[in-house]
Parts: sequence; structure tokens; C-alpha cells
Amino acid sequence: MEITASMVKALRDRCGAGMMDCKKALVEANGDADQAMQILKDKGIAKAEKKAGRIAADGAVLVSIKGNKGLMLELNCETDFAAKSDGFKSVSKEVLDYFEKNAKEENTVVSMEDAFYSEEVEKMTKAAVAVIGENIRPRRFVRYECGEKSLLHSYIHMGGKIGVMLEVEACCADCANKPEVVEMADGIAMQIASMRPDCIDEASFPQDKLESERHAALSQVMEMGKPQAVAEKIVEGKLKKFIAENTLLEQQFVMNSDLKIKDYVKETGKKVGCELKIVRFHRFELGEGIEKKVENFADEVAAQMKK
Repeated sequence: MEITASMVKALRDRCGAGMMDCKKALVEANGDADQAMQILKDKGIAKAEKKAGRIAADGAVLVSIKGNKGLMLELNCETDFAAKSDGFKSVSKEVLDYFEKNAKEENTVVSMEDAFYSEEVEKMTKAAVAVIGENIRPRRFVRYECGEKSLLHSYIHMGGKIGVMLEVEACCADCANKPEVVEMADGIAMQIASMRPDCIDEASFPQDKLESERHAALSQVMEMGKPQAVAEKIVEGKLKKFIAENTLLEQQFVMNSDLKIKDYVKETGKKVGCELKIVRFHRFELGEGIEKKVENFADEVAAQMKK
């Protein structure tokens, strides 16, 4: 029997499984939609897809650095309990290994919220859902590949709640890997985790965010009845403070408030006899931007009883 696109779509709408899974099930069932549905249920695919609609805002931020290559990945599940399970740890390793070998994008945060990265990722995710019993989703990743004069460093906070990856460039490979530089990179990674800078320096500050802050500050000052010229000077002062608070090199070092980060980098450079530069960084916070549904337990049980 010929399996048409409309038949595949109808089955997909019914169970939520992937197009290829639906087609294979229909072929196996010789076009019988009910039998195909049963085949998908038997394989655990329909069950997994049903769970895919649930909010996955827990999980872990994972980082792997091997030589001059680094990868940071956010893998989500529904509960902290599942995130601590052996099953989640196993799939974390499997997913991380896959992206280490197959991800090509560099220095770009690749989102996977709307679609899986590949069929292989979709398959391993579905298999993990069936085992763990919760929705699991690789959400985003960023990959670095740097030269031999650079040090790649990472920091994971609270077992994966926040992850930071950064690159520090030196004049040579020997200097980049000196203990003083590694210690500095660790301190700066913790700075990024706690203080959430937007960028490295003023030149790289997001212009849209800066203009938005300027517009808001000017409106507030003008409402105070200040003359335009005076208002603009006040706004410039506010913007300088805003940039300093949100730019990594201008931030006060949390481990030594007498130093700014740029001073810490300069001092460390003098110690190792080499000019050091923070080239780039990324910070992932687990579940940021995801609206996590909170339900009363009694209400949740009552809702389940009505189904």
C-alpha cells in the first residue's frame, strides 16, 4: 500500500512522533493508522513524544575542553531529581561526545529549542526519554577552537546551574599555560558567573542595549525638569557607570575590590612576562528565559485524576 504524505501527517498529529518514525510505522502496519499507533507505543516513541510537550527547565550546563577545542552545552530535563540520576549523567556524556565530534559552528550560540540539531541527536534524546521518564532536550551549545597561544578555561557553578567558557590569549603557548594564567582564568570565569557581564570591553558593548539605556535615562532626567544640556551630561555619567558595571574589564574584581579586571589581567601579565588578553567568553545559566510551570501538588494530582 502506498503511504502518502497526508497519512504520515495525520499520524504525526495524532501521536506527535517524528515524520520518519510515523512513515516507518505506517509501512510496517500496511497503512493501518491504529496499528501504526500501536507500533509507535510499543517502541516507546509515542510515549516519549507526549512528554516532549512538558517544560524542561532543569538539567545541567556541561563543558568539555580538550586541547585547543572547547564545547559548552545546556541539556535540559524537567526536575532536579532526574538531573542527578545515573540515566541523565549517561545521556549527558553521550550527547556531549556527539557534539564534540560533529558540531562545526564556531563562536556562535546554536539554539536547538525549535528543532533538533540532527536526526542522531533526536534519536538519542528519545531513547533517553524512554529510560528516564522525563522530557529531555539539548537546548543550546557554543564551540571554541583556538590557536596554540591561547588557554581555554571553564567554570561550572553549583553542579551545572551556571557554566562559563573563556579564551585567554598570550604571546606563546608556554606563557598561556603557566599556573598564574590558569589561576587568573579561573578567577575571571567565576567573575563572569557571578557578575554577568555583557561583553569584554566598551568597544564590544551591544549598541542596542546601550541606546535603550540612554533613552530611558534621558527620559527620566528630563522628567526632573533639567535643561537639555544638563540632562545630557547627567545621562553620560549614568551611561559610564552602566558600561563599567556590565563590561568585564571595567568591573571590580569580586575577589579583590581594589582591582578592576583589566588591572588583574595586566598584573598577571607582568608576573609571567607576557601581555595577556581576554579574547571571548560565554555564560550559560540553566533554564534562563524558560518560564517554569509551578503547580500545587494537590491540584496536580486532582488534574491527573480527571484524565
